[in-house]
Order: sequence, then C-alpha cells, then structure tokens
Amino acid sequence: MSHHRLRAGRAPGLSAALLLTVAFAVGCGPAENKETAKAASTPAARSGPPTPASAIPNGVEKLNPAEILSRARKATASAKSLRMRGQVEEEGEKYALDFRYAGKAKATGSFGMGAQNIQITRIGKDLYFKGDDAFWKSIGGKPAVQLLSGKHLRTTVKNREFKEIALFTDRSALLTEAVKELDGWKKGTTGTVGGIPTVALVASTGDKIHVATRGEPYVLRLDGGAGNQVDFLAYDQPVDVRRPPAKTVVDADALN
Repeated sequence: MSHHRLRAGRAPGLSAALLLTVAFAVGCGPAENKETAKAASTPAARSGPPTPASAIPNGVEKLNPAEILSRARKATASAKSLRMRGQVEEEGEKYALDFRYAGKAKATGSFGMGAQNIQITRIGKDLYFKGDDAFWKSIGGKPAVQLLSGKHLRTTVKNREFKEIALFTDRSALLTEAVKELDGWKKGTTGTVGGIPTVALVASTGDKIHVATRGEPYVLRLDGGAGNQVDFLAYDQPVDVRRPPAKTVVDADALN
C-alpha cells in the first residue's frame, strides 16, 4: 500500500464492479464557506453588529496535537451539514469525489474514475447507486448497460458487498479511514484555508490536516501531497437529499 493509502478494488458479485474503495489521507482546495475574520478597529464607544460565532477564536492552536485532532474530528462529525470534495491519484490513476452530507444518515454525491462516474445517495439505511453507461459497461458489458442505464441500483448499508463504497456516505467513518494509519502528529504552522485562519497538524508521513482556529474547529483540509486533496467545506449550509423516482430504481437483491 502506498504512502497515500489509496486502494482500488472490487467487491464480490455484481457489486464487484461497484465497487471501489478509497482509504486515504488527503487534503483540500479552497473552502466555500468563507468567513474572513477582520481585526476589530471600531472604537469601543461605537456599537456595531455582533461578532459572528464563526469569527471568534477557538484556541485550538494552543492545544497539543492529539487534543487538536480530537476536537476537530468531533466538531466535523457534529456539523449539521457539509460538503467533501477532492481528488486522489495512485499509480497514474485519478479518482474524484464530491459529496454533500445532511445530518448523520443522509448523503449524496459522485465518485469518478477517469471517464467513468457513479452517483451515490444514502437516506437512512438505504443506498442508491447510479453509474453512467461507461461505468456499467466496464462492469458487465452491454447487458449491464441495457439493464442499468439511467437506473438506480438500490441496496442497504447492511449489505456487506457494498460496505466499502457505502463508506463514502458516512463522513465520520471516511475521516477516520483517512487518518487511522497516520501517527507521529506534530503541530505545524498557522495559515488560512479559504480565508479561514487554521493550524496544521503534520503526520510523520508529511500528510497534513488543516483545522479552523476560529468558530468551530472544523477540519478544512486534508493534504496528502500532489494529486491527493480533499476539501471539507460549505459547513452548515442546506443540503437537499432525495430518493430517486421509484420507476428508476432496481433492487440489487432481485439481481442475485
């Protein structure tokens, strides 16, 4: 396994095609929920709007690395909603992911592998997969395209054959998978991500996690080096996750 811990594999049966797994330590591009904190320059005698919670220093940069990581993971897992977007690269292969999360059990997004793409939606325990024709063809040739083109394949999070791909719909599990093999954390430099002040945590491998030092101590960036980046952004912005139309759904159990 490589430094960035990217794994691509196939699960048994039809889901074999379905599905890839990525366990990675990665980072992100600029966050979209930009909350630039401005230094207070208004005289005390002049009243103004209250300081937003997102602009209040949280003090995590003063903590030790283990405490910073613990608080960051807790805050990120507790956010009402967020978006996770980025890319990983391994042995010349590029993978892209873009997911939005609402609460603990709703998520929707896409996972791309070169010219192939698969959309994944989770509502509660239900999972829906919709691959493009290139994806289905790579899995089962023309028969798979004829059966599943434009359709959503439905299963549940309890289906072991889909366990690895279901990981993408669980933000907490995905973050845990991203950092579980990293150790030797040290506190790095302060900086900004998308205009938000941050402190970096640096693993012995050089992988970095950038944590917000104002507002909630959210994870804003995982950085696994060139070609390996994932953004955590759009915190607490509304996310609408809906089930696909019933007429487009094919039950995976019916294909066994």
